[in-house]
Amino acid sequence: MKKCIILFCKAVLTIVLAAVSALAIMSISPIYRFAGPEPFSGGKIYNPYSGTSGNPEWKRACLHTHTRVDKGINECPYYPDVVYGDYMSYGYDIVGFSNHQALTPHPVDTSLGINVYEHGYNILKFHLNPYGVEKVRKFDHILPILRSQKQFMIDLLSKDGDFVQFNHPDRTLGIDRETMQSLTGYTLIEGDSGFQEGDRQAGTSLRHWDEALSAGRYCHNIANDDNHNSKAHGSIARRCSWINTPTPYWRDVREALLKGDFYSMRVPDFGKGDTAIKRENNLRLPRITSIGLRGDTVFMELSARASIIKAITYEGRTADSVTDSGCINYVMKESDPYIRLTAWFDDGTVIYSNAFARYSEGNSPFRVFPHPVDIPVTVLFNLALFCIAALCIFCIYRLYRKPAAGK
Repeated sequence: MKKCIILFCKAVLTIVLAAVSALAIMSISPIYRFAGPEPFSGGKIYNPYSGTSGNPEWKRACLHTHTRVDKGINECPYYPDVVYGDYMSYGYDIVGFSNHQALTPHPVDTSLGINVYEHGYNILKFHLNPYGVEKVRKFDHILPILRSQKQFMIDLLSKDGDFVQFNHPDRTLGIDRETMQSLTGYTLIEGDSGFQEGDRQAGTSLRHWDEALSAGRYCHNIANDDNHNSKAHGSIARRCSWINTPTPYWRDVREALLKGDFYSMRVPDFGKGDTAIKRENNLRLPRITSIGLRGDTVFMELSARASIIKAITYEGRTADSVTDSGCINYVMKESDPYIRLTAWFDDGTVIYSNAFARYSEGNSPFRVFPHPVDIPVTVLFNLALFCIAALCIFCIYRLYRKPAAGK
C-alpha cells in the first residue's frame, strides 16, 4: 500500500513539474517597450468609404465561423458544406471558415476560399485570425499574461499573410485599457463579440475598439458569429459584416477589408426558434444606402428609420445623436480625433460604421507603432523561464534516478 501511494505521488508530481516546464518553455517572448497613447490629429480626415460612390455593392459576410474538420480541433458537429448551406439560406454571400489551427478548403468552389484560421489554444482565449496565409503557425503561449506576449503573436502572424484580426476581446481574459492602448499591428477587431443577447446590449458600446482608437491605434470593426453549431437557432446569423465588393473573391474582399469599406451589424434572434421567420427577417434587414464624407461632414443614410443614431468620438463619447431618423450628418470638429456612427433599431438590430479619423501624413491614419525590444529585460525574462524549465526537468530526473549501489 505504501509503495502504491509513493508511486501515485511521484506520478502527480511528475505531471505538475512537466506542466510547469511546458508552461515556461511556451512563455518565451521578447519584452517590448510600448509607445504611449497618441490620439489622431491633423488636417486630413480618412474616409473608409471613399469607394462607395454611387450604389455600393454590399455583400453579407461572416469571416469567423467553425466547422467539423478531419485534422484539427473540432468545435462544430457539421462539415463545411452543411455550414455553408446554412449561411446561404440566411442571405449570406461570403463565408470564411476559421477553424482552430486548421486551414479549411471551401466546400463548394475553391476560388471562393479564404485562407484564414483561428490561431490560439491558450488558456486566456487570446485568439487571432491571420488572413491570406499558406500554413498554420503552431506556436502559441499557453498563458499569455504579458502585453509583450500578445504583441509578439500579432507580429509573428502578420508576417505569415495579409493581415491579422483581433478576435473577441470582450471574451478574452486580461484585456484592459492599457492593453488596448499598447497593442499595434492588427487591422480588424471584433468589437461586438458577445454571445447572443446575454450582454443586454452592453456589447454595442464597443468599449475595447474605442480604447484602441482613442490611443491612435487605427483598426476596423468587424462582426462575426464565431459560430460553433450552424443548426443552433440562437447562434447563427447574429453578427455579420456588409462588405462593399464587386465579387466574393478574396482579391476584392481583401481590398475592401484593408480600406474599411464595410459596415458591421448585430442581428436579433428573429423567430425565437422558428427558422422560417428567422430566414424571412434576415432577408429584409435595414441597410446603409449611402455613407461617406463631404468636406468635414460625416454622413450616413439608411434604408429604414432607426430609433437612434449616434456619432461617437474620443473614449466612446457621444458627439451628436438623432432620434427616429434614417440619416445623420455630423461636422467633425478639430477636437474630434475620430468619428464612428452607430444606429440602433427598435427590433434590436444595430449597425456600426467604421471610423473616420484625422491624420496628417501618408494615405491613412493606420500605422504600426514602434515597440522596440528591451534587450536586458528580455534576456532576464527568458533566462528565468529557462531556469524554471531546467529545474523542473532536473527534479523529474531526481524522482526516478536509481540510487547508487551500496546506498
